[in-house]
Amino acid sequence: MPDSHPKTKRPSMFRRFRKDRSGVSAIEFVLIFPILVALLAGTVDFGQALMVSRKMNQIVSTLGDMIAQKSSWTTSEATAIITGSTTIILPFSTTNLKIKLAVVDVASDLSAKVNWGLSYQDTVPAANSASPVTVPTTIAQSGVQLVTVVATYQLTTPFSSLLEPVTGVSTYNYSKTYIMRPRVKDTITLD
Repeated sequence: MPDSHPKTKRPSMFRRFRKDRSGVSAIEFVLIFPILVALLAGTVDFGQALMVSRKMNQIVSTLGDMIAQKSSWTTSEATAIITGSTTIILPFSTTNLKIKLAVVDVASDLSAKVNWGLSYQDTVPAANSASPVTVPTTIAQSGVQLVTVVATYQLTTPFSSLLEPVTGVSTYNYSKTYIMRPRVKDTITLD
């Protein structure tokens, strides 16, 4: 007796595999996960770099502004202000922070030479040496001193070495400068 039901064709293994979508999400996740981690690392790294840049601007401007507010300082007072300004960099380490403070004399030819200076973890600017900051002639005035501050910092983030193949940088280097005229008199002395 002939079979009244036609034989059902079984789909081939390839067709079944092609139609089976049960692992697609897992495969997509595995492919996208490294990209998401790299984006997160880059965002954290860039955020820290911007935060340190802002803090460095605050250090030089705060220090320069505070020194400019008095016409006479003792070495211990000025050193305390420099040391206090380093706390602005926190929670980042102060280990790689260097600060040079110099009060410079402006000559009649508008050249600037150091009158006195102090530093934090750096060489002290020597008296009569050239200003550590290039003083624009637009703000230089003969007989008026200027407060100059130079701060440098090196930041190594947890991701900077991972991102070095992409960015080409393993450590971020910052150098900020600030110039301020004295607020009370034309000169500032250090006793």
